[in-house]
Amino acid sequence: SILIARNDSLTARADANLKVSGPVMSATVKGNVALTNSHFLKDIDLIPIGLPGRPAPEPIEDRPDYSIKTPPLRDWKFDLAIKTKDPFSIRGNLATGNAIVDLHLGGTGSHPELKGIVKLQGVEATLPFSRLDVTNGFLHFDPSDSFNPKIDLQGRSVIRDYTVRVYVYGDSLAPQAIFTSEPPLPQEEIISLLATGATRQELTGNSNVLAGRAAMLLVQQLYRKIFKKGQPTQSNSVFDRLQVDLGTVDPRTGREQATARFKVNENWVLIGDLGVGGEFRGQVKYLIRFH
Repeated sequence: SILIARNDSLTARADANLKVSGPVMSATVKGNVALTNSHFLKDIDLIPIGLPGRPAPEPIEDRPDYSIKTPPLRDWKFDLAIKTKDPFSIRGNLATGNAIVDLHLGGTGSHPELKGIVKLQGVEATLPFSRLDVTNGFLHFDPSDSFNPKIDLQGRSVIRDYTVRVYVYGDSLAPQAIFTSEPPLPQEEIISLLATGATRQELTGNSNVLAGRAAMLLVQQLYRKIFKKGQPTQSNSVFDRLQVDLGTVDPRTGREQATARFKVNENWVLIGDLGVGGEFRGQVKYLIRFH
């Protein structure tokens, strides 16, 4: 394989079988390009909403220009099949996984045209208090707007006793998102749940809940900055499964308490409550989810 691209975020290698024919000033390039041993190391935010713990989204000032301005490549014609020989690796603090590429590059150097799909495989997106498993993800490239693919992404996240489903669609430069949950919540409540691990009603009802969420988020950020600097987030880490609530009200006594929940797996949850008087209560909960 040969190295075809390398920068701070991308390393791309490929096996190529190309044929160049015709005059130098207007040649035609045909053949196959098989991507192999390629990596994309960058924070890709799959959910187009502002969440704490994420870098602020960068405004899109100018669309990238991939056209070739200088002859003779400017006037060359391309007919290339671009596929992945092995999955294209995606690694970052916000998302990890692989991509399967099946594209065709046509047009000319001055007006390149991409057509085809990129399928996301085994992709997980990090959320402040959980993870989003991408169950179905595609990027659809159309020659009419080659470098602004259409997104078709569906994901699922389990936060506390809620199963949240996310659908992201639209152009990559201006994506949209729809959120649903089971048990049902309004979209605003689901976004609050994704952002803080609590609904708006819980946050407005007790300021200690928000303080506990902020403290937990700060601990996560410090841990990743000190011990996991430069490394992609690991699936199923302790912080993904641990939730601490401060200032919740014990329904039995009406007094405030601190609650810790640790998700052993998708069904078993360990719960510990510590009251203001020092009394402790432990529970084991088994969750049954209907799909």
